[in-house]
Amino acid sequence: RLSDVEWFRDIYGDVVQTVRVVATEETRKRRNWVFVAGVDDAESECGLDQGVAFDWVITNDGDELSLGEQLETLLQSLRGRL
Repeated sequence: RLSDVEWFRDIYGDVVQTVRVVATEETRKRRNWVFVAGVDDAESECGLDQGVAFDWVITNDGDELSLGEQLETLLQSLRGRL
């Protein structure tokens, strides 16, 4: 929820890193995802689709090399903050 993100940012400031993982609807369907009204359009599923400037957006469309590179970049950044 947006209020949770805001709370963490208020309490912990710049140490909070938000990460959004995205995949196309086509990729999600290949993974057997089927939209369920009342579930997939609920706040718990889509409440952060607007109003949050994510620090990181990771694309997970099935390209393992690309995913690995993105995650490695994220991990290096986080390690640099320790």
